[in-house]
Amino acid sequence: MSQAFDAELAQLRRDFTAHAAMCFEALERACEALRTRDTQLAARVVEGDDRVDRDEVRIEAEVVRLITLHHPVARDMRLLVTILKLNDDLERVADHAVNVSWLMRRIVRRGGEIPDHVLELADHVVRNGRAVFQAFIDRDTPAAMAVMRGDAAVDALDRAVRNDVHEMLVKQGEVGTALHLFRISRELERVGDHLSNMAEDVIFLATGEIVRHAGASG
Repeated sequence: MSQAFDAELAQLRRDFTAHAAMCFEALERACEALRTRDTQLAARVVEGDDRVDRDEVRIEAEVVRLITLHHPVARDMRLLVTILKLNDDLERVADHAVNVSWLMRRIVRRGGEIPDHVLELADHVVRNGRAVFQAFIDRDTPAAMAVMRGDAAVDALDRAVRNDVHEMLVKQGEVGTALHLFRISRELERVGDHLSNMAEDVIFLATGEIVRHAGASG
């Protein structure tokens, strides 16, 4: 590959890393707002979504341009494919962060409570987000595999929140807050799914191995 391609690929990686940091920051801010009931912080998450969308489109266009013009192979092609796939999941993570922020503001305005299981779920996805981001930077397969294994804890906490919601409906009759909490839990569970997908893509980047559905039978 030419020196021009190498320079353009290096710039793309820097731009993508900055974009990923911004998306994970949106997730962390949304979860911090959830913990602290900070509606102004939640509002900033919502306001930042337009920039995330613009950067996602710009990065995708640059990946397509580099593939079309330079026809990369081997590790360079793997990096471009991985960035393209991660880019989509990152935009979804940021979208879920926006939804969590919007729902949290609705709960606070109603004076509703946020159960501990919701906060535990939020903390867990934030930790997994930090881990998968670092795994991408380091091309760290064991760390990515740990994120994939951690998705089971996300699912368990999502089920615990559903139990909390059911109890809230039965004992308190608090329909509005309960429904918002249910939706927040589902948003965070979907973040966990995207992080697991990203971990699979990091493993592909590091090793060339496709691990998606590797545990499926038949």
